[in-house]
Amino acid sequence: MSFVGQAQTVSGMGATFLRLPVGVLMDRLGRRPFIILGGLITLVGYLAYSLATFAVLLGAGIVLVGIDFAIRGTASSAALGDAEKSGRLGRVFSLDLGATESAATIAPLIGGYAGTAFSVPLRLMFAASAAMVAIALVVLIIGYRPRPVKESLSSETESPRQFALPDRRIIPLLIIVALDAAAWRLVFPFWTLYIYDVMKATQEQLGITLAIAAGIPALTGLTLGSKLDKVGRRPFLAVSEWSSIGAMLPLLFGPTPEFAYVSAVFSGLVYSLWVPAINAYVVDHFGRERFGQTIGTMSLVGGLASAASPALGGWLWDNVSPQAPFTITLFLATAVGTVIWFKLPEHVASDSLRPEKE
Repeated sequence: MSFVGQAQTVSGMGATFLRLPVGVLMDRLGRRPFIILGGLITLVGYLAYSLATFAVLLGAGIVLVGIDFAIRGTASSAALGDAEKSGRLGRVFSLDLGATESAATIAPLIGGYAGTAFSVPLRLMFAASAAMVAIALVVLIIGYRPRPVKESLSSETESPRQFALPDRRIIPLLIIVALDAAAWRLVFPFWTLYIYDVMKATQEQLGITLAIAAGIPALTGLTLGSKLDKVGRRPFLAVSEWSSIGAMLPLLFGPTPEFAYVSAVFSGLVYSLWVPAINAYVVDHFGRERFGQTIGTMSLVGGLASAASPALGGWLWDNVSPQAPFTITLFLATAVGTVIWFKLPEHVASDSLRPEKE
């Protein structure tokens, strides 16, 4: 495994194991300190990129930026859930995803154009990214004053051990998250390789495929939020899993590389339907005051359940066929979607989560 691959592995493990303790702490101490902490980690990571004259700094940048996702990403989602009190959680989480993915789609295009047309050095681009993160941190420190998260349990009845233990009602959701993570991580590392190596896509066709997959979350995030609040969280979660049919069948049976474009559309839907729906579901059922803990528990369980999936997918690719991991994911994800549709409760568990009266 290359040094970069090792750094990415460490980054992924850090994100998996950090989310739960960080989530518990942010539920107790508030979101703002962790958003700032994550931003500072990202800033140091981009500075490491910009100064990366040798592999250690490059690896440090990869690890730091990945760890930031576990800290700032969770805290930012929790802060959005805290701020929205009017029953439009789905719209808020969807718009957040749409804005984030729009920036993630446009930024590489700008960077690629600047690097090609004006020969802007890569280090200068990372330095510019670090400067933008620093400006955002200053704005955050000066202008962001969130209301404190209201605790649902009184200090008289709550102990640290009780707070650290997950709500038993989360067990069905954890089973679903574990199956989902194990299924999708069978193919995530091999999706682009399959399109390029097995379907014989050109670099241009692969680039178009990746652009479609990145653009779909931006488009749906900006347009489907109101639907998430109207139809509920369960349909979005189930359809996210059932999108595996559209994501996998064009790869398995498509006679030309252009069929990967169809796969990219549905692969984008897998992500863009799941993320805002699962965040809103957690707030609905487990409360804003336990958002960090619940998301952290789900991340840990999903990470552990899927730890062997990439290796298993690679073994299936080498010893059975390249189609084998994609076929297994298709059946597993479809089954998970059916379980969600029929077994995952939709109703809000507590009246305390309803919008507050002024």
